[in-house]
Amino acid sequence: MLYSGGNLHFKEEYSLDAQIDQTLNIGTEIQLAEGIVKNVKIGSIGLIRKVRQVMKAAPYKFSTSVGRDKWPATEDRAEVDWPLIEAAYREAFNLVLVDGLTDEEYEQANVEVLDTLLDRFL
Repeated sequence: MLYSGGNLHFKEEYSLDAQIDQTLNIGTEIQLAEGIVKNVKIGSIGLIRKVRQVMKAAPYKFSTSVGRDKWPATEDRAEVDWPLIEAAYREAFNLVLVDGLTDEEYEQANVEVLDTLLDRFL
């Protein structure tokens, strides 16, 4: 995209769909599961800040947190609140996906895809 005299001009090699996506802050498509395709937002500075703030509470990989109960503190480690960590990931996924994730989509999503979804925002 080029800026010229108060008007936005798109490079000719961009298709109209690509121009619209860029304007709406829509990035690449990812397939989360059979029949579930989502668009990932483009990583703006503000979005990256929001995601990083949410992810402060999640020092572990997403796949590690799924379905675990809270672990109490022991002599060797602090308490690990797995449900809180999973909730932080879920909030971050909803921030970076254009339409977020419904409960049903979340339950069906491929864990490996979700494990890497936030990489470019962190």
